[in-house]
Amino acid sequence: MAILLILYNIGLIILFTVVATLAAITYFKNKTRLYLVITLLFLFLILNNMLIYLTEQLPWFSVKFNQLFMTTPSPKTILLVAHTFFLVLILTATLSRKISFWQYGLVISHALILLLVPMLPNNAFKIWIYYFPSDLVNIILASYGLATLKQVTDKKKRSSNSDIKTQAVTTQVLLRKLMLITLIMTSLTIAEDSYVIFFLDNYTFGNVRMTNRSISEDILAIIYAITAISYLAKKLLSVSQSKKYDPNQHTDVIPTHLQFIETYHMTSRESEVLLLLLQNKNNQDISRELYISMGTVKSHIHNIFSKLNVTKRNQVKLLYDEYQQSQKLDPMTTDIPK
Repeated sequence: MAILLILYNIGLIILFTVVATLAAITYFKNKTRLYLVITLLFLFLILNNMLIYLTEQLPWFSVKFNQLFMTTPSPKTILLVAHTFFLVLILTATLSRKISFWQYGLVISHALILLLVPMLPNNAFKIWIYYFPSDLVNIILASYGLATLKQVTDKKKRSSNSDIKTQAVTTQVLLRKLMLITLIMTSLTIAEDSYVIFFLDNYTFGNVRMTNRSISEDILAIIYAITAISYLAKKLLSVSQSKKYDPNQHTDVIPTHLQFIETYHMTSRESEVLLLLLQNKNNQDISRELYISMGTVKSHIHNIFSKLNVTKRNQVKLLYDEYQQSQKLDPMTTDIPK
C-alpha cells in the first residue's frame, strides 16, 4: 500500500509538472497572462501535493503539520487563497471577461474566513468550516461560468449562421463540460470531507489524527490537468504552424485560419485559395500568385463553396467573420491579415 501511495504521488507530481511546463512554454511564446496563471496554479498544486505526501509518509512531519494546522494553518491558507485567485483569473480569461468586484470580494472573503477559523474551538466542525468555503467558491465560479456560457450560446443562436452554431463551439463545449464536472466533483468532495472529518479523523489536542488528502479533489485536479495538457499541446502546435511563412502569400498562416480549414476539411491547396479569397483576390490574381491555371482556380473555388455551403464570395467572408466571432472565447484566437 505504501508503494502504491508513493507511485500515486509521483504520478500526480509528474502530471502537474507537465502541465506547468507546457503552460510556461506557451506563455513565453504568446505572452498571454492566462498561461502564466495556469503555470502558477499547477506549481501550487505540486506544492500542496508534496505537503500532503509528507504528512502521509513522515509521522513526525504529520504531527507537527497537524498541530500547526489546528492553531495557525498559514501554509494551507496561502495555498487555498492562491488557488481561488488563480481560478478566478483563469475563468475570466477563458470567458473573455474582466474580473468583477464581486469576484475580488469572493477572494477577500475566502481569505478572511480562513484567517478567522483558527479562533474556533478545536473540533471537527472547525476543520469542516475551514475547507467548506473553498468548495463553495468552486460551486459559485462554476455556476457563473455556466450562466455566462448560456448567455453566449443564446446570443449566437439569434445571430449566427447555422454552420457556425454546430461546428465552431469547441471551446464553449469544453468549458461547459469542465464547469459541470467541477460542480459534480465539488459536491462529492463536500460529501467525502464531511464523512472523513466527522467520522474518521480525531481532533483531540495532543492526539490529532487528520486525513489531509481528498480523493474527489485529486480526481478533479487530474481532470483539469489532462484537459490542460490536451489544450496546451494543440495551442503550441497552432503557434508553431502559425509561424510558417508562405512566400506566395506574403503573410503568415494564422491559427484561426488553420482552425477554420480544419473545421471544413479543406485540402492544402484549397486553404491557400481560401486565404486569397478572404483578401478579396479575383481569379486572375489567385492564378498568378499560386501559379495555377484559371480552370484549376475555378475548380478549387467550387469545392470551397460546396464545403462551406455558400454560393457567393461575400458569403465566404461573412462565414469566416462569424467563425472568428465564435472563437472569441479562445485566448489564442487572432485575426486574419487584411
